[in-house]
Amino acid sequence: MQGRKIVFVMFLWIGAGISVFAQQKPYQCGNWRWDVKTLTDKGGAALLKEAPMQTLFDRVLSEQPPKVLKASDMEDGKLPRYPSENGVVQFTAYVTSATISSDDHDYRLVLKSPESESVMLGESPDPSCPTFNAFPQLRTTFIQAGKDISNIMELLKSNNKPVKVSVTGVPFWDAPDPQKGGNPGGLEIHPLLKVSVISD
Repeated sequence: MQGRKIVFVMFLWIGAGISVFAQQKPYQCGNWRWDVKTLTDKGGAALLKEAPMQTLFDRVLSEQPPKVLKASDMEDGKLPRYPSENGVVQFTAYVTSATISSDDHDYRLVLKSPESESVMLGESPDPSCPTFNAFPQLRTTFIQAGKDISNIMELLKSNNKPVKVSVTGVPFWDAPDPQKGGNPGGLEIHPLLKVSVISD
């Protein structure tokens, strides 16, 4: 009986140790072109001060990719900001789906064009990522964007239909991922800076 007690106590001790280790495990931010998609590359944060260019969903998607990027290619994952990623756009879209990514904790919206069947992803990084410790203005922006998106998530659940929004953000070339709702060229709005619900 004494032996069983010792074994039981050891299991409790090991379990507690694993729990503490899990709590102390460093937060996992993204990696692939992370500085570009979060505006933490050189000059990226300056885009917060730029007035957004009013445009149309399909006009944004008419941009052709500099090359088709691959998520498995580490060199693609280190590419600096392209000229077409160096501006802020604003347009109307419908949000058909809103989730939180399991890998880098990004808020992810599937955006649909009001004029066609075209879709693309819009993403906003998790502001609790330590990357933003050195970028307080970016963190503040992404905290508010997260609140905007959380509100949209609730509307999607309660209304069970797409939510019409005004999207403000920066175009970004990602590896194409149509299975997640992206378009074949890989163009996204990443990061989303603001998402405002439009009342019909």
